[in-house]
Amino acid sequence: MSKKSSKNQKNTKINKKVLLIALASFLIIASVLLFIIFSPSRTYTVAFYKVEDVQRHGITATIKKIAEEKKFAVEFIQYNSDKSLEEQVPIAKKPALVITTSGFAVDEAIDKASFRSAVPADFIQGMTSSMRSAIKQEDGKIQALPFLSSHYEVDIDLAEFRNSNTKQINTWKDVEKFMREQKRKQDAPMVFAGGNPDDFLDFAGAFAESLDGAPSYGDAVQILKNNKKNFNPVRTAIQLCDEPDSPLATTVKQLKSWYKSGFIHPGVFSFQTNDVEAFASSRLSSVLFMSFENHRQVAQKTISRYTSIYFPSENPANTRVFTGKSYFAVPLTSSEKTRILLPELLSTSNQEALSRSTQVAPVLAQSRIPDKQADDARYWIAATTAPLAGLSNEVYLTKQQKIALAAEIASRIKN
Repeated sequence: MSKKSSKNQKNTKINKKVLLIALASFLIIASVLLFIIFSPSRTYTVAFYKVEDVQRHGITATIKKIAEEKKFAVEFIQYNSDKSLEEQVPIAKKPALVITTSGFAVDEAIDKASFRSAVPADFIQGMTSSMRSAIKQEDGKIQALPFLSSHYEVDIDLAEFRNSNTKQINTWKDVEKFMREQKRKQDAPMVFAGGNPDDFLDFAGAFAESLDGAPSYGDAVQILKNNKKNFNPVRTAIQLCDEPDSPLATTVKQLKSWYKSGFIHPGVFSFQTNDVEAFASSRLSSVLFMSFENHRQVAQKTISRYTSIYFPSENPANTRVFTGKSYFAVPLTSSEKTRILLPELLSTSNQEALSRSTQVAPVLAQSRIPDKQADDARYWIAATTAPLAGLSNEVYLTKQQKIALAAEIASRIKN
């Protein structure tokens, strides 16, 4: 063999050795990086999504107290409510727990959960049956736990009601009779935050359930889901409202009648919660539509003059499904701290603390509540099945899409 050939073979062996060393080094570095990226964070993190400030602060305070008692550290982050949860939860370093509200957000959170993140369901016996039925489970383990609830309500000026010839309000006909009497001394007996697209869509869905039943609400949800991909507000509103059997057709017809009769203030579709409060404070309106969360924002001096009732209906009580936001805890990673935290959120003392600080209702059948309104909310939801999330929460739509859809529905009421 020539010296040149021998030298080439030697160089080839050296190159192969260098290549193998380089490859091994790369694999080691890649493995370390993957471990760092995908290993669970040592920090226990709770993320909030679509939870308003009052409720978020109250929940945060209770979780901090539990963490301190159980001797673990916790950090909090907040996701952007104007974006879908799906696009914000990272593949790696997920928060251990997401606190969010019922509807699409819970489903998106469950889709982002890691393998074996669900927790045993051995601590839920004290919940009302309606809220137990709202739990998302798989193989007997909890994927999403509701721990607070709300509702949509009608608020009636109690003094005006007592002085009226309307002796009871059990149906919408009774509400109309009362408004007809109030119209003699008020320009517009009824107001609601129609300028807030979420509030208006939720109100429309709650009204549809009370008029036509839960299947009508379900049909509206299906239309929203069918139109989500290539959303067109005009096409969606046509399907929701314009045919005789459209799910919101009866709702639009009834509201249009009241609007034309002057029972509903003509500017209501630009009103926000503070406008509703102003009308109530000045006693310019005797009938208010609002969520329990909105109710809590109204000054006590004003709202104490009103009595709250659930949306009336001529449908049998056993067919009713009330509309009300529920607050869920969704585990995203497997964590012993989550298995400690969730049962604590359902303890009687913490349910009472949560209800006081968040100003919504507990899910335990037996726990003290801060006032009659919270007790009513719990009782109303407990009397039916798991509450409906509200049309604004059923499908992810951008803020502009909801504004456009609400405007389309409102135009059918005004014109």
